[in-house]
Amino acid sequence: MRNVFIKFIPFWIFLIIYKLGGSLHYSLISPLGERLLPLWIVGLLMGGSSIIQMLLDVPAGHFLDRFGYLKLLKLTTFIFLFAGIAFIFNFTIATYIISLIAATFGWVLFGPGVNAYILSQAPKKNSGTFISFRDIFGSAGVFLASAVLGLVLALTPTTIGTIIFAIMLAALAALYFSPPDTISVHHEQKLPTQHHYIRRNYPHKLLPILKKLNPASSMLLLTGLTSSIFYGVIWFVVPIVIANSANSGLLSIGLGIFDFAIVALGFLLGKMADKGNKRTLVFFGLLLFAVSGILIGFNFNWLFLVLGFLATTGDEMASISLWSWLHSLDKEHANDGLLSGAINLFQDLGWAIGPIISGFLFTLIGPSWTIMFSAVLLFATWIVYQFLIKQHRLSSTGIDIPKKPHRARHHV
Repeated sequence: MRNVFIKFIPFWIFLIIYKLGGSLHYSLISPLGERLLPLWIVGLLMGGSSIIQMLLDVPAGHFLDRFGYLKLLKLTTFIFLFAGIAFIFNFTIATYIISLIAATFGWVLFGPGVNAYILSQAPKKNSGTFISFRDIFGSAGVFLASAVLGLVLALTPTTIGTIIFAIMLAALAALYFSPPDTISVHHEQKLPTQHHYIRRNYPHKLLPILKKLNPASSMLLLTGLTSSIFYGVIWFVVPIVIANSANSGLLSIGLGIFDFAIVALGFLLGKMADKGNKRTLVFFGLLLFAVSGILIGFNFNWLFLVLGFLATTGDEMASISLWSWLHSLDKEHANDGLLSGAINLFQDLGWAIGPIISGFLFTLIGPSWTIMFSAVLLFATWIVYQFLIKQHRLSSTGIDIPKKPHRARHHV
């Protein structure tokens, strides 16, 4: 495994650099947009960007299978260069929109491209460990972007554009040293439960399948939607607060705390879900997520770090337990990709809704109440869970935790 890891070092470096540049650009969209446009328009533009990515997700998978994963990852990174170039020469509404469009199409092929490349290259005996590297290095890039956000916001748009261009150029260079494609992930079929990342199909049989696997399936759809709305609001509101706050450095680190919590506690929470009562873990996980989310918007100080860590801890506690629950209900496992794809679609929808409602609410009720509004949706999810759980009974016997798809606590 060590030799395989070393072989793919250029690709791990690419993941860190691309996520650094991409996450930095996404975090800058709302505060930069505030300088040019009303926030409600900025929210619509950001939400529209997510919708475009969602609509192009399936065609992107077909293009990747046809033309090659590494080749199109190079293309998508090249496209992202223009997100930085647009700011270098001028900073106007036109260049702002051009930058957003370039980033939108830069992200389209990145997610499915990385997943397809990783799945096609993963060694059969250590596939889980190999795939975990994707999450570790991707999260490292997001954390770095969060750490420097406060400093970058103080720079001119021209300098910001130059930095983003340089970062993406370095990411593109790293791809040229990465191992070439071997075989289509569909031919290899090493991890059939995760092929939904490449191409998603939602036949009319989905609803009966979801009903059969209730309440775990319905709760995963609902939590995927409301949690993504919450994180979408966070990543719209907090960068604007950072741009106008004396605690910019602390809040920048705070944005990275959501990913840090997963790295720090992911293994422990998995063990808890394996051995504990899943119904109880979902109950307290959702409650912790909702309460922490409600409080976090009123504490843009060191408490933001604590509450952000607790919020994601509760989110992950509930998420892992729900995936384990789904795994225990699904005896045949004939529709793993279909189910995961449907859940992922609701998450994508949440990332579109979050910025849109933020743009409208921010100027009306302020940043704290905007975040609280999104967290109230989490509390409503917890209440819905109470009604659903009365109709179903969950065994507390130990069940192996399946390889659930990674859900980012940041945009794409």
